[in-house]
Amino acid sequence: MKKTTVFIAVIVIAIIIGAAYVSIGKIGSTLNIGRPALKLTISTGINESDGSPIITNITFEQTRVIYKGEDAQVEFPDISVTARNESLLSAPVSYWASQPWKEGNEKYTMTLTFRDSFTPKKGDLLILTIRFTGIGGYILGKNTAFYEWK
Repeated sequence: MKKTTVFIAVIVIAIIIGAAYVSIGKIGSTLNIGRPALKLTISTGINESDGSPIITNITFEQTRVIYKGEDAQVEFPDISVTARNESLLSAPVSYWASQPWKEGNEKYTMTLTFRDSFTPKKGDLLILTIRFTGIGGYILGKNTAFYEWK
């Protein structure tokens, strides 16, 4: 009986903490609290002529996060995104966002967080490099997208 009570108490506390975390994230977004981030939804497909991966659509959403960013763990094959500010020659201003990639018509949602040394300002032009990387670490396809911070 005592073990069941402790287990239920732990579950209830975990639910309360989870609900508070989600609420803080939503409130933080509304109140401009947290770190700026860019949420990307990338739809992919396959080029019928040569079988290479392609991007069929990208949507962007400015958001805020309450956690510190970090580079994604390498797991090939993957789809990955990095951002540069104003020039392809500048150093990346974001952490490396990555997800395992599956060949075909898929949709990926990634949140791009920015390095401590960079905070996007209104009018900044972010140049996003999106790469499809194969099992051996070789690049199967590469696209560039542009986003003006609002």
